[in-house]
Amino acid sequence: MQNLLQQFIQISFPNTDKNHPIQKEFLEYGEVVEIKSGEFLIDLNEEMNFVPIVTKGVLKVTREDEEGNEIFLYYLEYGETCTISMMYQESAVRVSAEEDALVYKVPIKIIDNWMLRFPEWRDFVMKAYKVRFDGLLKAIDELAFKKMDERLLNYLHKLSDIKESKELHVSHSEIALNLNTSREVISRLLKQLEKLGTVTLGRNKVILK
Repeated sequence: MQNLLQQFIQISFPNTDKNHPIQKEFLEYGEVVEIKSGEFLIDLNEEMNFVPIVTKGVLKVTREDEEGNEIFLYYLEYGETCTISMMYQESAVRVSAEEDALVYKVPIKIIDNWMLRFPEWRDFVMKAYKVRFDGLLKAIDELAFKKMDERLLNYLHKLSDIKESKELHVSHSEIALNLNTSREVISRLLKQLEKLGTVTLGRNKVILK
């Protein structure tokens, strides 16, 4: 885990060396935790005392309304962070592991200090805000302007990129949950895609052609 963290630090802050204070403090103050696939890293309304940075694997960020309807927002991949966690004392989103992941937890209490002292950290955070803002705009565009069949295909291709496989082990119910629709709608659209030769369907499995 330590080697993964050091590798991440070197990639994220290429203009620093091991003697730079930011590298030393990353190793001193942070904590690397392992999150198994399906486990929660952050739940809704949970007190936020850290900012997560992915050093291995993939995390999934979702939102839930008052009636318990959940909608997929975006994935967090290597080197990315959930900047929403910097903005609230209590979490406004749920973060779970899409696949086994290692996450570096930056204590909230030192964020302001790093922002003042390290321009490298400020740049990292600003870039992360832009990535997340662009991602949220894309999610809004998907909801507002794209039909469900387009959203479904985009979701499957994104999941395929993350899994690095055309064979996706995912149920119709799970897809429906992530796209905030019914299982029946997803099943119908997947059958249409199968007829078009775009996918092949199996039990809890979708193969992109």
